[in-house]
Amino acid sequence: MDLIGTPGHVQSWPVAEGTSVEVIGRSLVPTASAVLPRARGLDRRQVMIGLLALTFVVDLVAVFIAYFAAKMIHANDWELGPQLLRPIDKAVFLTIPAWPIIFGIYGLYDLRRPTHITAEARQLFHAVIFSVLLVVLVTFVAKLNLSRGFFAALLVFSLVTTISGRLLVRRINHALNARLITSQTTIVVGCNEEGRAIARALARRRWAGYDVRGFIDVAHQGVDTVGGLPVLGSVATISDVVAQFDARVVIVAGTAVGTGMLQQIDDALAGTDISVRVSPGLANLAASRACVEPLDGMALFTLRRRRFSSRARLLKRILDVSIASVMLLFASPVMMVVALLVRLTSSGPALFRQERIGAEGRAFTMWKFRTMVVDAERLRDGLNGTNEADGVLFKLRADPRVTRVGRWLRRFAIDELPQLFNVVRGDMSLVGPRPALPEEALNYDERVRGRLRVKPGLTGLWQVNGRHELVFEDYLRYDLFYVENWSVMMDLYILAKTVPALIAARGSY
Repeated sequence: MDLIGTPGHVQSWPVAEGTSVEVIGRSLVPTASAVLPRARGLDRRQVMIGLLALTFVVDLVAVFIAYFAAKMIHANDWELGPQLLRPIDKAVFLTIPAWPIIFGIYGLYDLRRPTHITAEARQLFHAVIFSVLLVVLVTFVAKLNLSRGFFAALLVFSLVTTISGRLLVRRINHALNARLITSQTTIVVGCNEEGRAIARALARRRWAGYDVRGFIDVAHQGVDTVGGLPVLGSVATISDVVAQFDARVVIVAGTAVGTGMLQQIDDALAGTDISVRVSPGLANLAASRACVEPLDGMALFTLRRRRFSSRARLLKRILDVSIASVMLLFASPVMMVVALLVRLTSSGPALFRQERIGAEGRAFTMWKFRTMVVDAERLRDGLNGTNEADGVLFKLRADPRVTRVGRWLRRFAIDELPQLFNVVRGDMSLVGPRPALPEEALNYDERVRGRLRVKPGLTGLWQVNGRHELVFEDYLRYDLFYVENWSVMMDLYILAKTVPALIAARGSY
């Protein structure tokens, strides 16, 4: 059994021969697979070797680009041809082949292990620092004259180019999976909240290569369908269900089963080549906060404490104000045009104001560009029977209250640009939980109230993981996960993911 607690931290455990079992992280979103799907017309191993070679080449190109950028900008040296023959350039160039070796030492070429982009960026950060220190050492030993500004620029540009390169490789990997890989028939064990969340997450990520056919009921609820998928049987009949549907993967919701039942599932599938994945059911726990160690056949999870200190809050606030101010500067002309369009195409003000609940339960006024007719709240009463969302959310794909301009603004989230003023004022953060409605916050239990420990965000995990396609349960899950596992790297990752998500208009209506 492979227990994966943190990206890059794998423990092997003996189980019945022929059955592969691994524990997947709380994010419920696979980024790679230890047991790989079958490819259409290509051997999957060849695809992975090609992907590894591509990653290696992209890393080298990224380092070359970073070197040239640092050399040009900080040395004011724009001649790339003959200048490369200088001893100083040759000495630095000799260190570049060592960068992939250092990356390999940090596990950045082990594609078998599922690694989230934030964890990969953290590994890259350490590897790049080590590599730049190697350049410093070589230039010092060779007694070459390079300024500290060059090394600082090389560090910054290397981080930007290598992380961008890795994001490109991930996009290519996803495209290959979508085009070349035959989806693996998958069965989810557990019809509870976690089991449903697993099924929804896999359905939203077709590139992951999982085709969820249905659920195994462990609580004997006597229902025929769960979340639009059929209940196929019980744990007692799991081997028959797997054979009937030719399933390749069984994913177990950890909160739905006990240790004895997991062993029963393992025994039932012994001697097969079925891959069994287990979500450990550690609510809102990021894999980066846990490591797994064996103890006499048991798994102990060691949790690192949350790091939302006063210093971290100050850093987050500095990032919010600086980035939001720059965005306002560049977005001001666009916002003026949008405000004019809203006023000219429908009666009423350009801005829509609504009360939302912020950090520590404090109410504030949130601003947006108006995308609906003025009396939208009154008209909502006649549409309650057509609501397509659950919980306190009200959403319609073809909401008649939305104006023509408003529909376009919503598609690309341009209507939310005025919230940059909320960020500068301190009501909101650039990244955080979804801003809660007052009636929604009144019904929070103690667990869900945890999302009010931080400021709501202009964007967040909910924005880059489906937007309006999510159910209310998913919104809460993503928000609580963010609060429990916040880091600067996570904020930067979400901001980077927000732009392509908005351009593609994924999950918008």
